[in-house]
Amino acid sequence: MSNNNHIVCTSGRLSCEARRAWEKVCFYEHIATQPTFLLRTVLPVPQRTSGAYRKVGDVSRCMYSDGGYLTKKIARIVDGERIDFNIIEQSIRYADSILLRGGTIQIDSHADGTSSVRMLTRYEVKGRARFVPRFFINYVVSAMHKIVIRDMQARLRRSPAPACPAALTIAP
Repeated sequence: MSNNNHIVCTSGRLSCEARRAWEKVCFYEHIATQPTFLLRTVLPVPQRTSGAYRKVGDVSRCMYSDGGYLTKKIARIVDGERIDFNIIEQSIRYADSILLRGGTIQIDSHADGTSSVRMLTRYEVKGRARFVPRFFINYVVSAMHKIVIRDMQARLRRSPAPACPAALTIAP
């Protein structure tokens, strides 16, 4: 990996079995929790999403508050465990200098009946973004991961028996 390609990984513990956690997996554009002040200030806010996340090859596009969009393509799904995606188009703020490349959401099971969610985002810096301290970019990406994990935790508390896998459908 070149000096311009980076990975941010964030984990969180969930007080439920892995299968139930998998049913609540979602992307940043699907969260019901309001993004933090930092995220609303630094990142464009998701507005609407079209497409699907049901199977490998599915494509979904999210429009953002800055008029830009991100298009994700599902690269791999291991049912109940992992979803990998690539960003295939983007025009959101910073897209000319911080390119989101894709990521992974993984659910790990623990012997005590709990689980963990691990979110990974790959990005590339170019142009003027090379002068932005990497710790700041990583902090913002990690904050995005954390709000998704908190949203999953909230969904788990609200719904003891989910009707359908959130990881495989587009949430309103």
